[in-house]
Amino acid sequence: MNYTHGSLENEILKAIWQIEDKEENDVSVTEIQELINKSSKTDRAYTTVKTVMDRLVEKNMLVRYKQGKKFLYKSVSSRDEMAQKAIKKLMGQYFNNDVRSLMKALEKEYQLV
Repeated sequence: MNYTHGSLENEILKAIWQIEDKEENDVSVTEIQELINKSSKTDRAYTTVKTVMDRLVEKNMLVRYKQGKKFLYKSVSSRDEMAQKAIKKLMGQYFNNDVRSLMKALEKEYQLV
């Protein structure tokens, strides 16, 4: 699973998790487009949102299936699961899998001490 994604991909993932947190239903492109357009300064076209969601399917971050005439999408991992995996990858790439080094960097950056 590729955990690298752009800002629109991140917006879409957040919107999907927001809907999934409220209801158990899978989501359509239209639902996501409406949600991100409400909270964004930029109106995203349906085709743009669908293209990015399909890219997230290719990256194994979403699954897609057809119901009737439309496609529905569902996240592969919850927000927490994806965050944990991203932190582990970050820790491996930059901190040699040393959690103490990661914590020191976070404490320094956010003055947590």
